[in-house]
Amino acid sequence: MGVDTKNKVLRCPRDHQVMEEVNKNASFIDLCSKCGGMFFDQGEMFGAAGLKADPSYWDRPETGGTMKESPLHCSRCDGHMLAQDVAQNGVHVEIDRCAHCGGIWLDEGEIEKIMQISEAMVPIVEAEKGKAQHDLAKLGNDPLGTSTGVIASFLNMFGVGKKK
Repeated sequence: MGVDTKNKVLRCPRDHQVMEEVNKNASFIDLCSKCGGMFFDQGEMFGAAGLKADPSYWDRPETGGTMKESPLHCSRCDGHMLAQDVAQNGVHVEIDRCAHCGGIWLDEGEIEKIMQISEAMVPIVEAEKGKAQHDLAKLGNDPLGTSTGVIASFLNMFGVGKKK
């Protein structure tokens, strides 16, 4: 039988104090009252802090993302954590991510840095969305691209579907 990690009492990975579960924007985050750090289960950053806390804004090649071993263990599953560098426009933060359950540990003040980095990435993310919408619109009534799009081009490379 598996261990119930969702209902366990979480301890701060820095100072091992029992953390308080706080409801923020319909998400429950775990907060250390001693050091001010926060633990987010997978997907909770977006719910607690809004769209720009979504990793699609800050967990990108343009922001670095270099990973290294972290001395911390995950508050949720006790798995080994990895430290990830995230930087953009002179703002740098090192967050800790669980390689097993996807939890994220942010030290005090790091959520604000993540939000600054995300704000700087908005033009890039919006440009990518615009390009994707444009590419999708080009497919028109053939969303899979079977007659004139990507799939047809691929098949034509191998002579499949060409008129004789």
